[in-house]
Amino acid sequence: MDWLRSFGRTSEPEPQETAPGPVERSTPGIAALLEGVAQDRSHAVLDLGPATESSLGVYSRFAQRIRFADLLAGAGSSGVCATALRAVPLQPERPYDLVFAWDLLDRLFPEERKRLMTRLAELSSADARLHLMTESSGKPTTQPLRFSLVDVDRMRYEPAGPARPARPELLPAEVERLLVPFEVVRAFTLKVGLREYVAVRRGG
Repeated sequence: MDWLRSFGRTSEPEPQETAPGPVERSTPGIAALLEGVAQDRSHAVLDLGPATESSLGVYSRFAQRIRFADLLAGAGSSGVCATALRAVPLQPERPYDLVFAWDLLDRLFPEERKRLMTRLAELSSADARLHLMTESSGKPTTQPLRFSLVDVDRMRYEPAGPARPARPELLPAEVERLLVPFEVVRAFTLKVGLREYVAVRRGG
């Protein structure tokens, strides 16, 4: 007679998994990059991630020329990132002196990383500053993230796609070699499993 006791019951809906929302964290690397940079809008910013209103608001304090290249969207697809990077025009009259690469190195294949740095050398000024991050959690999978700035010392990030197998972790010594002609001057390890680097272009 179990069916009598169950009569009239409605089945409970299965719980739906929801993607985690945006997270805000302090970013000592960005703060170090912008330390001493005049808020006179004389600079030129190149952000290799997607355009966001909050990032634009922060950059506008420092720069009049601001370009979002959104290379993160094509990273990991053969040739897509390289094509997008070539589409960023040179600015001989005012090369980019503040460059934000986010976690792009982690997403590129090894042979693409050198091409990235060659192009950044063409696009940047002789004293340009570069910020980037690498995965340092040691987890077997990685979650693609979408980054933006909230303030000069705070960033926001949120999932930008399904988790995928992690590539071998880039160790600090390898990052230093990859970044030439930029030289790492500061590095920070964040509790969320990311390592921040601040680099300055040397040698003209």
